[in-house]
Amino acid sequence: MAFFNRQENPPQYSDAKVYKSFLRQDFRRQCAYCERTEAFLGGEEAFEVDHFKPRQRFPELATVYRNLYYSCRKCNLYKSSTWPSDERAKAGFVFADPCIEDPYLAHLREHLDGALDELTACGEFTNGHIRLDRPDICAWRQKRRGARADLGTFRSLEQNLLRFLDFAGIHERDQIEEQLGLVRRLIGELQDRFLIS
Repeated sequence: MAFFNRQENPPQYSDAKVYKSFLRQDFRRQCAYCERTEAFLGGEEAFEVDHFKPRQRFPELATVYRNLYYSCRKCNLYKSSTWPSDERAKAGFVFADPCIEDPYLAHLREHLDGALDELTACGEFTNGHIRLDRPDICAWRQKRRGARADLGTFRSLEQNLLRFLDFAGIHERDQIEEQLGLVRRLIGELQDRFLIS
């Protein structure tokens, strides 16, 4: 699940877009909000620099690195320049901040079908504005759930192949090593596509 601990310490730039390469690292090449990965969405081009506190309302934060988030284009579009009024914020209707806590543990709960329950006012505000229940994101969550199960199966298969390798003859060894390479490639693809381990 998403909780992002920033490690990068870039110099100060006057253009927020210049920070994108740093943000890619800190946000592990996935959207800060919906968690979909570059590998799933087709690469870095599907991502933008989001101003967590919108620059229209907070111009002094327009190029402050801590206010910049790595976001897929759709989540950035839906979040846009939305920000709660002071009154709404006092009542807890704020955006969940994935650099402070995991929104999917603290404010939202995922169902088997990928849909979300809003557990708090923060969860309601975040989901309501970023639309984290969009059908394409729900489908992605289902695929990620399936990928986790597949990953467990492939890891078991990898362990079994390694055990067979210890007792195999020369001819069988080549076949097992070939199968082992295939299984490891599939494990790597799943880990990269869904950022699971």
